[in-house]
Amino acid sequence: MNITKENTVAEVVAKNMGADQVFSKYNIDFCCGGGATLETACKESNVEFEVLKMEIETILNKISNDSKV
Repeated sequence: MNITKENTVAEVVAKNMGADQVFSKYNIDFCCGGGATLETACKESNVEFEVLKMEIETILNKISNDSKV
């Protein structure tokens, strides 16, 4: 999944295992507040979108690499 600012929090959590850990780290509600776009969620949590995206992608890469072993 290509993660963009327009994706909702819920979409990213549903399609990216481990994204919930990043959202929890930044106190982004991915349950009841899952309808918010990443752009809105980042602004509300004072985190740069690129930082959030990088952290999610890092987890995805680790999971992907671990599953290849």
